[in-house]
Amino acid sequence: MSELGKIHIATSGWSYDGWLGPFYPEGTQKRDYLSCYSERFPLVEVDSTFYTIPRESTVQNWVARTPSDFRFALKVPGSVTHGAHGERPNVDKVLRDEAGDLDKFLDLVRLLGDKLGPILFQFPYFRVKEFDVADFVSRLSEVLSRLPTDLRFAVEIRNKSWIKPTFLNLLRKHRVALALIDHPYMELPLAQAVEERFTTDFGYVRLLGDRYSIEKTTKTWDKLVLDKERRLLDWAEVLICLARSHAVSDVFAFSNNHFAGHGPATCRQLSFLLEQQLEATSGLDDSDASGDARSG
Repeated sequence: MSELGKIHIATSGWSYDGWLGPFYPEGTQKRDYLSCYSERFPLVEVDSTFYTIPRESTVQNWVARTPSDFRFALKVPGSVTHGAHGERPNVDKVLRDEAGDLDKFLDLVRLLGDKLGPILFQFPYFRVKEFDVADFVSRLSEVLSRLPTDLRFAVEIRNKSWIKPTFLNLLRKHRVALALIDHPYMELPLAQAVEERFTTDFGYVRLLGDRYSIEKTTKTWDKLVLDKERRLLDWAEVLICLARSHAVSDVFAFSNNHFAGHGPATCRQLSFLLEQQLEATSGLDDSDASGDARSG
């Protein structure tokens, strides 16, 4: 498979009224957003599952409204990753899952069948005085050891100092991907693209941006309001690095509205820059090969 063929770019969520006009044709009903979205993107990251476990009828509706080759990446409920349903975690309950929500969630999403993509554990930033990294890794180890091995999982953490060999080896042991993220708390993109962080056979990238900063400018999400081309060039290089890793078969990249103001436009821009970089590096490879042949 070509490097470009390994990379799958899409948005986080699809149900945004601000996309009506710039992305969805005028007059599109909200119930038709997903089917319209699936005509333009091959997959989507579902944000709503973080807040609540969907109904069986909802999942069946997702299946019915999308093509056979469409995929859904899903967030594990926040009751598991945050120990609560709000933005701030209840540290004492993180990964305790007293209600058994994780098993309920995994049983339900299997209704997606072949349309089920990676499943993301999205953890918040933990205040280090509230939560010790060793305690977090211990709890995570217990949860990962019980996960079904036929599904793909990724883990996102926002405490960059916690990304140490013990944590990475735990992910590698259970064939779980470390999500590489664009977020104010994390390193710059190229600093994250190191081989030891490629912990399984797929890559998972999330372009999150600075939510609190951009919401001072807009909450409509109908157009780009930030120039992120330089950052996207770096992320394109990260995606190529992942795709060129022999161990990696797929790379999933998702952009949300908070990255630059309009998720679909960010995806288009990233795809364009990615193709440009691949063409440029392919040309260099061809030139090098020709030079070697002539010198021989």
